[in-house]
Amino acid sequence: MVPRDVAVRPVLAALAEPHRADLVRLLVDRQLCVRDLVAETGMAQPLVSHHLKVLREALLVESTVCAHLTVYRLRADTLAALAARLTAMAEQAALTSGTEPC
Repeated sequence: MVPRDVAVRPVLAALAEPHRADLVRLLVDRQLCVRDLVAETGMAQPLVSHHLKVLREALLVESTVCAHLTVYRLRADTLAALAARLTAMAEQAALTSGTEPC
């Protein structure tokens, strides 16, 4: 189910920051804990945690506690909602791009 409360601006702002975009790229293929994200990115643990908080608030990631570790994963529903909105914008732009402005 696609969340209707996904605000595009916070999602795009969260993804615009390079470190957060790196975290998202890592989480595309698998779920990871903070320790693994620190190892993969070379960022300090507090910085990874900060960026994960921003991504969580933008509804891009969610977490689960598993064996005393907090494991993060991407929210496919949020990505699908963003893709749908961008697709709708592209379709509308295609309709108007072939017309003369005046």
